[in-house]
Amino acid sequence: MASIPPPKPHQNKSGLNGTTIVIIVVVGIVLILGGLLIGTFTPSIFPVQASAESQQIDNLFHILLVIGGVVFLLVQGLLVYSIWRFRAKPGETADGVNMHGNTTLEIVWTAIPAVIVFVLTILSWQVFNTIMSPKDGEMSIVANGARFNWNFEYEMPLSIMGKEYDISKLPPPIQADLADDGLITLTSATLYVTKDLPVVMQMEPADVIHAFWIPAFRVKQDLIPGRITTVRFTPTSTGEYLIECAELCGANHGAMRAPVIVVANDADLDAALMPIMQKMVEPPARADLRGRELLESNVYPCYTCHNLADLASANWVGNVGPALNGVADRAATSRSAATGETPQEYLYNSIHNPTDYLVPGYGALMPQLGIPECQVWDIVAYLATQSETGEPPFEVVPPEQCVVTGPPDGAEATAEATAEATDTVGEAAIEQIGGAPAEATEDPLVVNEATAEATSEATAEPTAIAATVAP
Repeated sequence: MASIPPPKPHQNKSGLNGTTIVIIVVVGIVLILGGLLIGTFTPSIFPVQASAESQQIDNLFHILLVIGGVVFLLVQGLLVYSIWRFRAKPGETADGVNMHGNTTLEIVWTAIPAVIVFVLTILSWQVFNTIMSPKDGEMSIVANGARFNWNFEYEMPLSIMGKEYDISKLPPPIQADLADDGLITLTSATLYVTKDLPVVMQMEPADVIHAFWIPAFRVKQDLIPGRITTVRFTPTSTGEYLIECAELCGANHGAMRAPVIVVANDADLDAALMPIMQKMVEPPARADLRGRELLESNVYPCYTCHNLADLASANWVGNVGPALNGVADRAATSRSAATGETPQEYLYNSIHNPTDYLVPGYGALMPQLGIPECQVWDIVAYLATQSETGEPPFEVVPPEQCVVTGPPDGAEATAEATAEATDTVGEAAIEQIGGAPAEATEDPLVVNEATAEATSEATAEPTAIAATVAP
């Protein structure tokens, strides 16, 4: 007599019994809860939110984390389950069952990701459009990236100095700049922005691809040779933050950083930029002092590649290019003999046309930095002092339009006003970033008394010129 098979568990139309459905529901709930936990706790390790864009981007990323957490737990869970459930039993040597052709499963795992990607695309497009759309009253700043340094250009009125100037007595380059649009172009190694004021950055590299990235602002944009790219952000918290290059650009890529300081209002912004403008409109009479100030400001990437003991306090410790210690002696002897140029021509061309002559052992890494003509001659005059004796071994004669007779009348009063305003902004910035000492933060807003005193002495006697270096 044939045996009667045991009754099958109750199944619904889909072929799944009640136990299986319960297991699927429970697993689904666990996956969703796990994704929510990942999406909730992971952002706690992110940098502080310091811009309006950071809030929007973090909200979008939270959704991505939740979905990604669910998918991660699902895939890893199925992997662990499959390893345990379908493992080879003791004594089994045959091949496993050949299983294929589950149409329902294929439809499900194709449709669900397609819906997720479509939704994320819409959300991402909305966030991108909101971030990149022009804002009312936004401030335009130019960012220049070069291996391995950032600098930032501002167009500011002479009125931020808080006094009247006789334009005809200002340095010729400043007169030409003012005649163009009534504004002066300032270049800073630190990015200064104002809280709650929208900013648009116009960016272009001098050499290779770089990536402008402020983690606290959640903005990142590539700088592409031959193109001007833009990025927009609105700072929401005062303090000091960090700009990094997020694109591998060479040997010192990791050192391509710059501070961004968010000040409270427009008055603080003017006070922060005032010392830079003062050096431009009230420069020392001596070209070598102007050149030293320029290189010490690190607005150009020279310090990231070259070593110069005289500027060690300004972080001139690069090792990609040749050291500049004693460069004046070499320019007057071996370099002049090798190039057939005068020493001043050699130094000038090394800055303006750096690949025309390569120092033995070094490649063609230095880009054309586009340094203004008169600034190049100031740098040449300073480099001419880098000799064994400390005295220039040759004469540097700049073009007539680059000759500066000294600061205009009233410089002393302006210097005092600038120092007072700078001290005020510096103290506020230190308080905003937690009271860190100036030496630790290298805050450019803190006045260097020694430099101020030396500059004051130099400008007090505008006719004092080095014996062998023409102004």
